[in-house]
Amino acid sequence: MAQANKSITNISIRAPIESDVMDRLAYGFCNEIRKMYGVPSGPVPEMRMEQAQAWFDRLSKHPCGWSITLDEYLVGEARLDNIDYQDGRARMAIGLFGEADLSKGIGRHAIKLVLEHGFEVLHLHRIDLRVLAFNKRAIRCYLACGFIQEGIERESAHIAGEWHDDVMMSILDREFTDLR
Repeated sequence: MAQANKSITNISIRAPIESDVMDRLAYGFCNEIRKMYGVPSGPVPEMRMEQAQAWFDRLSKHPCGWSITLDEYLVGEARLDNIDYQDGRARMAIGLFGEADLSKGIGRHAIKLVLEHGFEVLHLHRIDLRVLAFNKRAIRCYLACGFIQEGIERESAHIAGEWHDDVMMSILDREFTDLR
């Protein structure tokens, strides 16, 4: 179970709690957000209780998986995946659930909390991520949080019959320290 429970303003990351299941169900799926994950547009299916429960079960078992909250209400999730303590590295994944929560600084604050945990608690050296090149909003956010673009993985995602690039980004512990 993730141990971070830190807050900047009214945004925090915390271990998932049982009430998150109903909050996740209430958000359902959002076409705009699904698009940024590479899901082709089209009719948005209704989220079923089993899907919300499976999301909760997966996140609550994750050693570095958190619910992102705004005023104590679930708005998204964040994870540090593939943690390699030998090389001091992990891959970050983050996402908000509702389109109305985008472009409000929620993701930026949550990313800083995840980075703080990764560098100050886990003592990692490097945290990286990959993001679809057309997800300009996320790329701007990652750059604002100190991530550096390392390269492009060309035509790495096949979405709705078209090939799309992934942008590879990372931040090192000293870069995070310098930002603070």
